[in-house]
Amino acid sequence: MQKNAQLIEDACQIWHAWFDDSEEHDYSEKEPSDIEYFIGCMLYNQFAFEKAISTMKTMDIGLDFLDATGNSYAEVKALLTQIDAKDDLEKLALLQDHITKSIKRYEGDRMALYLINRLAGHINTLEAIYRGKVDRRDVDFEKLANKTEIYKGL
Repeated sequence: MQKNAQLIEDACQIWHAWFDDSEEHDYSEKEPSDIEYFIGCMLYNQFAFEKAISTMKTMDIGLDFLDATGNSYAEVKALLTQIDAKDDLEKLALLQDHITKSIKRYEGDRMALYLINRLAGHINTLEAIYRGKVDRRDVDFEKLANKTEIYKGL
């Protein structure tokens, strides 16, 4: 899993350099943590989790963000497609590790953590589904959204 974690970190570094490099790569409502969030979304979509809730089989990546990535998107995508995980639980662990690192990186910045916390809540719920702690038919995202400690459990 070490190689996989490095691929994810390299992808994040590419986009941090890309967006720090020039104002021409700007987009609406930009937060530095968007990079980690959208990398997480790309991984989630790539992993195509078998037990994902039917309405959450994929996660949208903001079009304005994608437009701003320009040529760097192909480079990041190429790194992420090299990730090799044997099963969905290993993929979940990769995503949880990525989220944990992101939360530590932006600790104390509530705005920066908003999207990352949303991703964490979904991934934690997905893990609970895989571990048989939650039936996916019983997931109530409105109730989850009202919890103050979505990160709890990572």
